Amino acid sequence: MPYFAGNDTTKELRSALSDPGVQADKNRYRQVLRRVVSLMTDGADMSPLFPDIIKASATADLVQKKLTYLYICNYATAQQDLALLAVNTLQKDCLEPNPMVRGLALRTMCSLRIPSLVEYIQMPLRKGLQDPSAYVRRNAVNGCGKMFHVAPDLIQDASMIDQLYGMIRDKDPIVVVNCLQALEEILQAEGGVVVNKNIAHYLLNRLQDFSEWGQCQVLHFLLKYKPSEEEETFDIMNIIDICLKHSNSGVIMAALKYFLFLTQDMPQIQEQVYNRAKSPLLNIITSGGAELCYVALCHIPYILTASPGLFNKDFKKFFCRYNDPLYVKTKKLQVLTEMATDGTESDIVEEMSMYCTDVSTDLAAASIQAIGKIARRLPTSAPHCVGTLLKIHGLQQAHITSAVLMALKDLVLPYPDIVPKVTPLLSNCVDLVQDGPAKAVLVWLLGQYGHTLPTGPYILEDMIENVAGEISVQVKLELLTATAKMFFSRPAECQDMLGRLLEYCIDEDTNMAVRDRALLYYRLLHTDVQQAQRVVLGAANRPVQITDRDAPGHEVIDLQDINTLVPIYGHRKWQVMVEEQRRKEEQIKLVNGASHETDVRIEGGEEDNLEENVSLQHHCNLTPQEFEVKWDQFDCVTTVHLDFDPTMSPDGLLQKLEGAHIFTMASSPQEADPWKAYLFAAAEMKGETHVVLVELCQDRLAATMQATCKFDTTQMEDAVPLISQFGRILRGTITGSL
Repeated sequence: MPYFAGNDTTKELRSALSDPGVQADKNRYRQVLRRVVSLMTDGADMSPLFPDIIKASATADLVQKKLTYLYICNYATAQQDLALLAVNTLQKDCLEPNPMVRGLALRTMCSLRIPSLVEYIQMPLRKGLQDPSAYVRRNAVNGCGKMFHVAPDLIQDASMIDQLYGMIRDKDPIVVVNCLQALEEILQAEGGVVVNKNIAHYLLNRLQDFSEWGQCQVLHFLLKYKPSEEEETFDIMNIIDICLKHSNSGVIMAALKYFLFLTQDMPQIQEQVYNRAKSPLLNIITSGGAELCYVALCHIPYILTASPGLFNKDFKKFFCRYNDPLYVKTKKLQVLTEMATDGTESDIVEEMSMYCTDVSTDLAAASIQAIGKIARRLPTSAPHCVGTLLKIHGLQQAHITSAVLMALKDLVLPYPDIVPKVTPLLSNCVDLVQDGPAKAVLVWLLGQYGHTLPTGPYILEDMIENVAGEISVQVKLELLTATAKMFFSRPAECQDMLGRLLEYCIDEDTNMAVRDRALLYYRLLHTDVQQAQRVVLGAANRPVQITDRDAPGHEVIDLQDINTLVPIYGHRKWQVMVEEQRRKEEQIKLVNGASHETDVRIEGGEEDNLEENVSLQHHCNLTPQEFEVKWDQFDCVTTVHLDFDPTMSPDGLLQKLEGAHIFTMASSPQEADPWKAYLFAAAEMKGETHVVLVELCQDRLAATMQATCKFDTTQMEDAVPLISQFGRILRGTITGSL
C-alpha cells in the first residue's frame, strides 16, 4: 500500500536537507535523499522539496547525484519554472571529466522533456554524440529518441539524422543498437530506419559482438533488407546459422524468423530451415522454463501450417509432464490435437485419455474436448476416438460426463453411425449432469435421438416438472425444442407434458426469449400441425457442415507474426489491444491538453475545482425517447476496450452498475452474441443536470467489453468531474477491480 506523507514529514525532510550537520555527513545525507525518493516512489507528494533537492544536486558525490536527478526527472514537468534552476548544474556536469557524471547529466537533461529547456539541451546533446566515452554516447543516442517527442524539428534536422546513421558504425555495439532503435522511432512516419546492403553486411559481420538482446534487435532490423541475389542469400544464412545454436531462446526465434524471410520464395530451402530449427525448438519445450515452453508451444501451430509433418517422429515430446503448470498442459493438448495424424492418433488419444483422471477438472475437460477435435479432424480415427470417449464416460463422474457429452454433441451429426452407441448412455447422464451448458447438450441429444429410447419422453417429463427451478435459460430453450420434437415422434406420450411446458413458459417464465419461443411453438401448433412439424424438425436429409472455431486455419496465420506477441494472444485480441493502446495514447494527449488549459485558467483567476467529489444521482427519470434523442444529439464520443471479468454474468454486471447509480435503459438477453446494453448516469453540478450515456458491447471471444460513452460537448468543461467519476466506476466494475 502506498504511504502518503503529511506536512510534518515534509517539514522534517526539509529541515534535514538544510541541516549543516547532516550535510557534513555523507552517509546521513544519502539516507535522507533515499527516504525522499522512497516516499516519492510510494506515491507521496514530495514536490515541495524541489528547491532543496536542486541545491543538493550540486555535489561531487555520485550517489547523491543519482538520487537527486531521479527526483528532478519525476517532478520537472510539474515544477517547470523551478526546473530551470537545475539546468545550470546539469550543464556543468556535462563537462565533468568523469564519463559517469557526464552520461548521467545528459540522460537527466533529456528526460526532463520540457519544451522551454530545449535550447539548453541542444549543445550538450550534440557534444554527447561525439564523446569519447561509449557510456555517454549511449545516453546521447537514447536522448535523441526522447527529445524527438519534445522537439521533433531539432532531431529531424538533416545533420542529426546523418550523424545517427554514421554512428551505426560505432565501435561500441550497444551504441549501434541504440542508433537503430532511435532512427526507427524518429523516422517512423517515413517507414523507419533504412537498411541498405552496406549496413546489412556490416551488422552481419559484427553480429557476434552484440549481446543477446542486441542480436535479437539486429536480426529484427535485418528484415528490412532483402538480398537481390541467391548467392548473397546463402552467404547471409551461413553467417546467422550459428544463431540457431544459441542458448538464448529469443535469439533462436529471431534467427528462425530471418531464415523464413530469406527463403520465402524458396520452398525447398525453407523446408530445410524448419528441419534445422526443429531441434532448438524441442530443446526449449523440453528443457526451458514453463514460460519459455508456453511461448514456443504458441509458435508450433504457425510452423505446422507450413510443415505439417515436421514433428511426426517427436510427438511424444509434447506429452504433458507431471510438473507442468496447467496453462502449459492445456497448450500442449491444443498442439497435439493439430499434430495428430493417422499414424500417431492412436498413441495421442491413449495419452489424452490418461489425463481425464487428473485432479484438475479443467485439464480433464480439455483432454476430452481434444479427443473430440481429433475425431473431427481425422474421419478415419472417429471410431477409435468415440470408443475412447465411451470408455471415459464409464467413470461416472459429473465433470467427466459433462465433457464427454459436449464432445459427442459435435460428432453425432457428421458421424451418424455412432448414434446407436450414444443414445443408451443418455438415461444414465441425467443425475450426473448439472451444469447449464452440458445439461443443455443432454436435452438437445434427447430431443434429437431420444425418440428411439423407451424412456425418452419420461426423462423429459421429469425435467419439465422441475422447470420452475431451472436457472439456465439455454436449458429451458432446449427443453422446449426437444419436447416439441419428441411430440412429433411420440404424440400420445408427449401431448400433455408439452402443454404443461408451454403453459408455464408463456404464463410464468420471466425471460423474454423463453416466452417468445413458447409462443412461437404454441401458435404454430394451433395453426397447422404439419407446418409446425416442418418448422421444428427441418429438412430430413439436410447436409451437415460443422465449423470448428478451434480447428487449424480458422484464424489467419502469417509466418511474419513469428517472434511477436500475436501467436500468444491471437490476431483478434492483439488487434483489440493495439487499438486500445492507441486510444489510451490519444486520451492521454487530450487529458494533458485539457490539464494545460485548466492550469492557464486557474492562473487567470478562476477557481474551478476539477477535483470536486461528484455523487451520481440516486434517481434519474430518463425515458427511452429522451435517451434516443440525446444519443443522436451528443457529439462528443469516446470508446475504450476493457478486459471483462469472465466470472461475472452480464446481468450481474448491470446489477452492480445500478448499485453505483449507473442505470440501464435497455439490454439484450445475456446469452446473446454480441451482448449489448445501453446505460446512463446523471449528476447535479452548478445548478445544471449533466448526463452521460454509454453503450456496452461484449466480445466473448476476446474477453473484452467495448464501452462507447457520449456526452454534450458544450458542457464538457463543467462535466469533467462527472465524466471522471463515471469512467472510474465503469472501468472498475467491468474489469472486476471494484
